[in-house]
Amino acid sequence: MSAMPNLHIREVPPEAVAALRAAARRNGRTLNAELVDVLVGAAERKRAGADLLERLEPIRRAWRERNPDGFPPGLEPETIIRRARDAG
Repeated sequence: MSAMPNLHIREVPPEAVAALRAAARRNGRTLNAELVDVLVGAAERKRAGADLLERLEPIRRAWRERNPDGFPPGLEPETIIRRARDAG
């Protein structure tokens, strides 16, 4: 098993440190374990967002090919909002 890299983080605001320590206590973890969980979670969310954008790209391209001016007539967001507002 390869060694895990170490990080050294400087100039963390005291309020953030206090909040992270409190979260670590609530979760029954060390501050280091809490920080690792927060960092891994943030990285996974960022990767998931990038994956979603990548999967949506062909759909976006196809939409632009079919509707070069934006939305088809009658399906503009403002038209839909006005219809809903006027109906009720």
